[in-house]
Amino acid sequence: MHEKHLYCPDCSKTHPTRQPLFHCEGCGSSLEVVFDYDKIKRSLTREKLEKRPFSHSRYLELYPVGSLVSLGEGGTPLLRSRNVEKDFDLGFELWFKCEYQNPTGSFKDRGSSVEIARALESGARSLVCASTGNMGASVAAYSAAANLPCSVFIPKDAVSTKVRQILAYGARVNQVAADYTSAAEKVESLHRNKRGYLLGDYLYRREGTKSVGFEIAEQIKNPDYVVCPIGNGTLISAVWKAFCEFRTLGFLKTRPKMVGIQAAGCPPVARAFEKGSPIRPVKGRTVALAIACGDPLDGDRALRALLESKGFAGKVTDPEILKARDTLAKREGLFAEPAGAAALAGLLKYRGEIPRGKRVVCIVTGHGLKTPRTGTGGRVRKV
Repeated sequence: MHEKHLYCPDCSKTHPTRQPLFHCEGCGSSLEVVFDYDKIKRSLTREKLEKRPFSHSRYLELYPVGSLVSLGEGGTPLLRSRNVEKDFDLGFELWFKCEYQNPTGSFKDRGSSVEIARALESGARSLVCASTGNMGASVAAYSAAANLPCSVFIPKDAVSTKVRQILAYGARVNQVAADYTSAAEKVESLHRNKRGYLLGDYLYRREGTKSVGFEIAEQIKNPDYVVCPIGNGTLISAVWKAFCEFRTLGFLKTRPKMVGIQAAGCPPVARAFEKGSPIRPVKGRTVALAIACGDPLDGDRALRALLESKGFAGKVTDPEILKARDTLAKREGLFAEPAGAAALAGLLKYRGEIPRGKRVVCIVTGHGLKTPRTGTGGRVRKV
């Protein structure tokens, strides 16, 4: 492994890598893993990378673990738009990164692979996690593979389809009578009291999620924009870190601009970007429950990714999200849950911000079968 130390970007304090920390001991902020890139350069070349199977495990030197807990995650397709690009006369190339093709139906599996491997290396005996659904399902599946008991805490409005998926993997499900933020506070309390190893949108999950960005950088030459939905902010910040790491290693010449899309009913990061202010928690509601995070754990990192990449943030209404979901299914054959279609909704709404002739990647994060109301406007005819 090639980690140097854990680093807090807010107070600049460093911590040893082998210590199981999730927050800075100095200021309480979330941490990130700093790698020895000179050492990685000596062991990982472009030629060596290209000889490996195209999957999540391809980038092992860039994860803070010695091995992975794997269910075959990663290696998802990047598909050029067949119809939407022409339907809306976008004037730029539109590509879809199909993350719903991961084992449990969302991009969360990449983070779970690394995060649970780290838990095993730390000697964890049980796991605790807060989730709106997708992360809980992923953590439950990978916990089963690792033979570790797992408890998932869900908010009161968690989607029943996802709850059944979590239960199917054998995890214990606990519902709090409030929102996701309250569920996250509950599991952090359990961890502090040594009642479970903490899983969630923390530093080790972010490191696993980076492979979305690594793959995009290898699948398409020099993308200009990457559009991500923002919930806790882990995805967009991880993808941005991936592009930065690839450039440091000499695998990428230019980095794309990051575009972050939030539901208008729960937009703390987008609101902070628009106002040029710190992120302030909100109480929100949206049909896109997978990104309904009113107090995002990685919100500051998401905001930093937008600013450093010279990208932008936007908000989309629930009707715009649902319309984009229908468009994805009916015009591209890609079936996404509402949160999985949020990036396209934002792309279509803000397409005037993107110059013609560019290459744009839109991340489709979760499968449509994860929602109980999966209809897309059609009806069944009795014959």
